[in-house]
Amino acid sequence: MKKLVYISLIITSPIFSQNTGSNQLFEYADTNSMVLNIYANGNYGSSIFNNQFMDVFRFGGFIDNEMKDEALSNSKRINYVGGEGSFGVSFSDPIHKLFGNWGYYVDISANASGAVQFTDDLYELAFYGNKSNAGDTSFMGQTGFHSRSFKKFAAGIDNNKLKIGLSFLSFSNYNQGLVQSGYTYTDSLGSNISLDINGSQVQSNNALKHIGSGFAVDFEYRLSQELIAKDSSHSKSTTIIIGIKNIGIYVSQKNSILTTVDTTYNYSGFNVSSISSFGNSIINQQELTDSIRLISDTTQFVGLLPFEIYFHKPPTYLKKWEIIYGFRYKIQSSYRAFLYMGGNLHLASKMNISSYLAYGGYNNLQFGLALNKRFKNNLLVEINSNNLLGIFSKTQHGKAAGISLKYNFK
Repeated sequence: MKKLVYISLIITSPIFSQNTGSNQLFEYADTNSMVLNIYANGNYGSSIFNNQFMDVFRFGGFIDNEMKDEALSNSKRINYVGGEGSFGVSFSDPIHKLFGNWGYYVDISANASGAVQFTDDLYELAFYGNKSNAGDTSFMGQTGFHSRSFKKFAAGIDNNKLKIGLSFLSFSNYNQGLVQSGYTYTDSLGSNISLDINGSQVQSNNALKHIGSGFAVDFEYRLSQELIAKDSSHSKSTTIIIGIKNIGIYVSQKNSILTTVDTTYNYSGFNVSSISSFGNSIINQQELTDSIRLISDTTQFVGLLPFEIYFHKPPTYLKKWEIIYGFRYKIQSSYRAFLYMGGNLHLASKMNISSYLAYGGYNNLQFGLALNKRFKNNLLVEINSNNLLGIFSKTQHGKAAGISLKYNFK
């Protein structure tokens, strides 16, 4: 029951006020020069809550019945709310070869993410109370959450077709849990609640201290087809980029709390003999703890890192209009498959605009827009948003923004 309450509290946590996220949809590597890239990206969203609702989580305020009812009308069997972000600096050098045809790259970044997935029944229980479920069962299975923050140092080799890198991740927060199965049953009077839950959690955090390390491998492959630019005698390639990030293990310090819950608990209400009865605990804390039998220990935890799979077709900037599309998925992150498709318009020799429709991630349907401009052939500035309408509208379900500054050393 304590874990159920904890999960419910996370749903209303201000952690998602962080405008965080990393997703450079339109990155296209310059393979003819050294490139320094400074980037920052952020997004948060929800499949159930609109921006007005999430602003209450962020800034405080009152959630009225109209807001709750609208969220309920958007709810599905499993619902999502979350955010992510990164800030980093990378440098790639395809010119000076380490050996053979292999250049090199380095990337240093700070990253954070947090999300919750929960059932429609849990939403109703948390925001409407159990009285409305009298004589009915509320299902909690597949409710999960995560909160992670880490710094990452990556370095690797690149031959303009295959990129292979090794990464070290230093965590200051690592917290994730999942209710594999569970339900609550409320009797017809609304006073007797039965809980049956099976779940687990790993928690290790200290914002000011290193609490664990990750060791990972990154792969990226460029599937290319040569095209001839009409305004140039040289050829370039249209590319589909396929990659996977953070395949590896997480090793905590000896400070992780591992918790498993597998129990049935029955709460049968309480007797009111005087008004002072409300000053006492409604539920006996010791009885609850004994019943749930939490198994916790402070120990070292070793497990697989949550990894990310992606592919995307970026623009080549050789045609007036080009199709772009992509896919992204993160495991153990309460994150649905993110898919997008749209086009890139080559406005001028040094300016491009990309627009697309996307679905998934923490959100539902989104409209994205990216604009990049090159200055004096050396500096490329790009601004983008995966959810442009959300920046301006309270009825949308999230916000997103990103910027990238690339300098080419010719």
